[in-house]
Amino acid sequence: MIVEGSAARGAFVATVVFVAMEPVTYLVHRFVMHGPGIVLHRSHHARRGGRLEANDAFPVLFAAVTVAVMAVGAHVRGLGVLVGVGAGVTAYGVAYGFVHDVYIHGRLGRRRRVRILEGLGQAHALHHRYGGEPYGMLLPVVPAALRRRVAASGGADPRTPAA
Repeated sequence: MIVEGSAARGAFVATVVFVAMEPVTYLVHRFVMHGPGIVLHRSHHARRGGRLEANDAFPVLFAAVTVAVMAVGAHVRGLGVLVGVGAGVTAYGVAYGFVHDVYIHGRLGRRRRVRILEGLGQAHALHHRYGGEPYGMLLPVVPAALRRRVAASGGADPRTPAA
């Protein structure tokens, strides 16, 4: 294995990539999952009968690509920075998985409410209810037009998605 650069550089790259993953996630969710990938993603917007859904193929695919990128970074001289890139993507994936699957959708069973995460759950519920924005996860932006739409509907609890 080829090891290049410093741990500090790798940590810096991982941190930058972690932050950059939110807009990347937004774009993938908006234009892939709600585009050609809707064939798989549709399962996430439907009531689930079992533990798995077709949408689970996305994180498996993303993880496989990330592992491959990290392997290249670890074994190809001059591409060591890819290990830090993979570490940032992985850290974001873990945070996303916890917030989205474990906390919001309770895929590991009942959940306790965590005040700091409730806003994320409410924003995601809006996405499920209306099928559009917000597409982001850790820093979701709820457009003003959607806020007005919710207010006009009587302010029904957005944590109860219609599906």
